[in-house]
Formats: sequence, structure tokens, C-alpha cells
Amino acid sequence: MIVSFTLENFLSFGSVNTLSFIATPIKDKADKTFTPPSYQWDYRLLRSVGVLGFNSSGKSNFLKAIAAMKYAVLYSAASSTNVFSSSIIPFLLKKENLDPTHLEIVFFLGNRKYRYGFKILNGVVSEEWLYYAEPKVRENNLFYRRNKAVSHNKNWNKEVDNSLDTLFKRAQDNTLFLSVLGVLNVQPAVDILNWFKRITVIESFDVDTFIDFTSERLQDDIFRLNFLGILREASLGFNAIIETKALQPSQNVKVGADFMQFMIQNELLPKAHYIVHTVHSMYDNDGAEVGTVRFDLREQESAGTKKFFGLIGLLLDSMLKGSILLFDELDAQFHFAMYETLVAFFNNPRINPKGAQLIFTSHNTTLLKKSKIRRDQLYTIVKNAKAESELRRIHEKGNTVRTDVSIEKEFTEGSLRTHPNIDFNLFTGILDFPDY
Repeated sequence: MIVSFTLENFLSFGSVNTLSFIATPIKDKADKTFTPPSYQWDYRLLRSVGVLGFNSSGKSNFLKAIAAMKYAVLYSAASSTNVFSSSIIPFLLKKENLDPTHLEIVFFLGNRKYRYGFKILNGVVSEEWLYYAEPKVRENNLFYRRNKAVSHNKNWNKEVDNSLDTLFKRAQDNTLFLSVLGVLNVQPAVDILNWFKRITVIESFDVDTFIDFTSERLQDDIFRLNFLGILREASLGFNAIIETKALQPSQNVKVGADFMQFMIQNELLPKAHYIVHTVHSMYDNDGAEVGTVRFDLREQESAGTKKFFGLIGLLLDSMLKGSILLFDELDAQFHFAMYETLVAFFNNPRINPKGAQLIFTSHNTTLLKKSKIRRDQLYTIVKNAKAESELRRIHEKGNTVRTDVSIEKEFTEGSLRTHPNIDFNLFTGILDFPDY
């Protein structure tokens, strides 16, 4: 589970920005939080965090930063190419930008809390570090790398037969030491790489692919039971699904320029294509149910229903595994009530008992109404005077919004406003269409 993520000098983010899952001391809606793996940690974590902002504010870039970190950790040691050249792009609107890109993540793995990060400059690793902490024990380093030198924890080195210096020689300028250790089966690097595999980042949602993804997961009886329960709650007009395996999908792609597409196709691409039918009730003139009729999901159901089918598969898979899902523009193609329902699923401890976490971006402000979400679960994103994206938490120490204030009104009109004032009179006379 994620505790926090920090980025600097990545795409539209110039300065240091941090998104935290640590809950602030708000008294209401405690059900949307959960304890870390042990009650010995004296804080609570959030189940979901939303990033709200308008077009070009940098919402997608924030999720890309987490995806780029995952990509580098999993593939830098296994690839023959420099994975940083396609995934790590610095802030380009600064005239003289000689600083490295900095990414860091804090997370729980078992009852240990890890802090891992790296800095990349011109496709080369300039710094890399891994620290761990245990309840009521101060943070200790496992290794710290600077350019071609590394220091490491002596006890850990003994546990791996004093091999860390030798293993570090296998880390090239464009490979992460953590990745090398994972490939060479050294703990805890193996477990950490497996933890990164449990992060799913959805930047663009291909409905057909995820209809197949959900259909494939429906072959698991536990998944199917839970899916049908959610389907009944959603009241889409059908309560039964019939899926038939049709053919094999295309082969997985190799490491390429589009690292986001690479991860989707290699990690989530289903093994088969499915024909899916939804089962609807038929009625006579008096409204009595007289039978059923099948609809082809892809051909006869609405765009929202198709997306719901594919998306619920992702969400349910994440909640059953207790993993982490990052979704760009979660509200797209959905009625606002459905969008609210999807977020509510993650926030509900009965539906999400394993502490799966969701980070989503959105333009939609309906979650701000009537306290549907905790104020510390929401960030806004805005461009500053230097065109840098900046994250701003709606509720945190030193920056709180009163409970009697309309968060939605503040977001659109007041102190939380994230879009510029636009005077449409400015466009008068610019457009000149001829008469027909």
C-alpha cells in the first residue's frame, strides 16, 4: 500500500510535489481510512485519492510519473535498451534545466515501510536509494548509490554472503540497482519488484480489451460471485452474463517507445477474446416477466455499460488482490452517479477489506457535494506562473477548508479554483465566418 509519492522535474512538474495517502485528523468518515499492516503505526491511510483539475493542468502527467517509476524498476535491468530515454522526460519549459528527474515512493510491504527513489539525468542514474523502517524503530538504509559508487547496510550484506559490491558491478549507468537485485533473486528486492507489479496504471481505456479482461477473470468462481453482486447493485437492467471464448488475442509487444501501452499489453492483455451476452428479462403487455433475451454487449449495450463492465473487472480484481489502481479521467463516459459509485466501492471497507487503493483523476466535481468523500482525499492541480503543475491538497495542516464551506464552490469560484478566469468577450471579432 502506498504512503506517499514524490516527483520533481518530470513533464509538467518542475518543483517538488508530493501526494500523500496519510489521513489528516478529520473526525468524519473514518470508514474511508484503514490502519497500516500493524496498529503499531500511529496513523491511518486513505483508501482512495482523487486529483481534480482542468485540461492541461498536469493530471495525466502525475500518473505517468508513477507509471515511469514502475516501468524503470521492473524493466531497466531486463531490457537491452535504455528505458529512461522513453519514460523519463524532464520539465522542458525552464531555459536552463540541468537538474535530474527525481521520483520517490514510500510504501508498506508486510509490516515494513520502505522508502525508495532515484534521480535520472540524461538517461543516467545519478542517485538511487532504498530505506526501511519498522514500528517504533528509526529508518535504516539498505543502500545508497551515487553515480558509480554504492554504500549498503552491513547486516544485509552479510545476509547475502557479502555479495552486494560484486552485484553492484552489474548495474550499468542506465539500470537501477534495485532492478538488478530483483533479477538476481536477492531479497527484499524480489518482493519489492513484485509489489511494483501490483500497481496498474490506466491512461487510456480500450473498452474491448477490458471487456475481455473482465470476461477472463469471470472464470474464477470467487471473482464471478462478487462481480454479479456488484452488477445487481448497479441496476443496469441485467443480472446475468454469458461469455464464450472466441479466439486468441495478438501477441504481447516488446519494450518500445510507448511505455504505457507496453505495460498494459504485457501485464493486462487477456489470453483470449470473448463474445459476451447480457441477459435481460422480457415482459408481456401487463408487465409480467415472460422470459429472457440476450444482448450482445459490444453491439447492443450503451457505451457507459460497456465501460462499466470492463472497469468493474479492473476495480474488483484490484480489491480482491489488495493492489493499487491508478485511473486517468475515471468519470469519462459515465453518468455522475456511476462515477460516484465506483469511488464509493473503493472507500467501503466491506467491499474493499484488503486495503486496495485507488488514485484517480477527474474533471467532475460531484464528489465535492454533500461530503461524499473526505476533504483530505482530494487534491487540486494548477499551473503556477512558471507553467509548472502544482498539487494542492484540499485539507492538510496549515491549509484547511472549514466544514461549513461548499468545497465545490471553492473549487470552481474560490480559493481552490484551478482554472483561469476566461472572458469570452476577448474572442469577439476573432472568428469571422462568411454568410451562406
